[in-house]
Amino acid sequence: MEPIWMRYWPQGVPTTLVVPDRTVAAAVSDRGRADPDRPAVIYYGRRITYGELAEQVERAAGALAAQGVAPGDRVLLFMGNTPAFVVGYLAAHALGAVVVAANPMFKADELAHELDDSGARVLVADAGLAPVAEAVLAERPGVFAVYADLRAFLPPTPFPRPHPDMLRSAAIPPGRPDFAAWIARADRLRPRPVDVERTVALIQYTSGTTGVPKGAVILQRSLLANVEGSRLWTRAGPESVHLAVLPLFHVTGMVHSFLMPLLAGGTMVLLTRFETDTFIEALQHWRATHWVGIATMNVAVVNHPRIRDYRLDSLAFAMSGGAPIPVPVLERFRELTGVTLVEGYGLSETISQVTVNPPDRPKLGSVGIPVHGVDLRITAVGRFDEELPVGSTGEIWVRGPQVMQGYFGRPEATREVLRPDGWFDTGDLGFVDEEGYLHIAGRSKELIKASGYSVFPAEVENLLYRHPAVAEAAVIGVPDPYRGETVKAVVVLKPGAAVTPEDLVAWAHANMAAYKAPRIVEIREALPKTASGKILKRILIEEERRRAGLA
Repeated sequence: MEPIWMRYWPQGVPTTLVVPDRTVAAAVSDRGRADPDRPAVIYYGRRITYGELAEQVERAAGALAAQGVAPGDRVLLFMGNTPAFVVGYLAAHALGAVVVAANPMFKADELAHELDDSGARVLVADAGLAPVAEAVLAERPGVFAVYADLRAFLPPTPFPRPHPDMLRSAAIPPGRPDFAAWIARADRLRPRPVDVERTVALIQYTSGTTGVPKGAVILQRSLLANVEGSRLWTRAGPESVHLAVLPLFHVTGMVHSFLMPLLAGGTMVLLTRFETDTFIEALQHWRATHWVGIATMNVAVVNHPRIRDYRLDSLAFAMSGGAPIPVPVLERFRELTGVTLVEGYGLSETISQVTVNPPDRPKLGSVGIPVHGVDLRITAVGRFDEELPVGSTGEIWVRGPQVMQGYFGRPEATREVLRPDGWFDTGDLGFVDEEGYLHIAGRSKELIKASGYSVFPAEVENLLYRHPAVAEAAVIGVPDPYRGETVKAVVVLKPGAAVTPEDLVAWAHANMAAYKAPRIVEIREALPKTASGKILKRILIEEERRRAGLA
């Protein structure tokens, strides 16, 4: 029997996915010879054609091979969004090596964990991150390191203007090679054929919101399934212009803003960091057709005080992932651009999407329908065999081609979330409606039990965003001796807004059921976030536990 969501499959998108049998690195190499003058990357106005990109990737592959990197070896990238990240990543795959993409905001201990846990033998880093990297490398003399100066990729007059931090001098440590010079003197090495069914593409570390970050082992087949699926779903092609501002080390940016545009033969407009003014200027100037962002970016764009001064009508497709977007923000985005911002859902362990809204029939407030080859199951929390009916909120399980093989070197942790039959426990809560669309209610560990009632934070946050003064909101449970937990909202106000916590508590009780309405509201200047923009509720929860003397 055909799943109900297939009734709403996007028009013109094949229902069967043919996974490519070559890496994106091989696709770039081939295009570099077939269409060398087409722009592949635009970096603050610097155009890098497919011919130039293919040569840089092949020389970087040659340099890695000369350093002894072989198929299966790990190459760790400790970099922001720069052309050097693109080149280094593709060069590793050209050799059949495994990429480990580290967060450029890491401190020494965090970088050391991923370097040691993955067993990476080569580190490619931004020169500006050398102090952190060298502190780690001092105790690891067997790791080869090379540094890239992002200024080497900037044009004489960058546009949009980069953040001043990007233009500051960053010295490469003595004795370490400069990435640009290192690859320039290497021989070109064409990408090697790989068995995509068996070759590991990535060890993708989780964000570490609970416990020590674990490395999800992602096969080339799994990576390519979502890259090709994204190309089909978004109708991307050689004429598409993709605004790439999400961190490329993160799965959403990696798949949709980097690998998919290059597989499609399109153009990446690459920005190193998200700043609202710079982002909007780039979107307008380069007439971007595709953009994938996250909720915090969407909020910043729609709340920009001069947003109506810009032309955003070039967008043909816009998607958001990482966290649910409040419906008022979705409505405002459609009003401003004429495009419906579609939501999707995925994890590091599924190398981005498992569900996405159909572009021709999105449902605001949902994260869409399962993509190619994905099965979806909603169960009682902690009880896989107890599948829940339509409309009931429970734990989300998924199965599909993009699911990881397991956690690197952690068989017990793998068994906790991945069944032998391929079902993966996301740890998220949600429900499927009568049309097969998935709705997210939050993390199972964030479920609030207030006086016996289950309160789903995302639902309360969505209601809070309807208040005209609220720019951002995070809802958590705080210890309560009588109710077990009490609902608390931590909010950031829109510029110029003048409301008190008491005003928001009263408004909440007037606009939602009493058991889910926040009894405590705290107003802050900003919320703690990851480098990819996700709100870190873990930090808020830990703060409350410390206040209560529980941590």
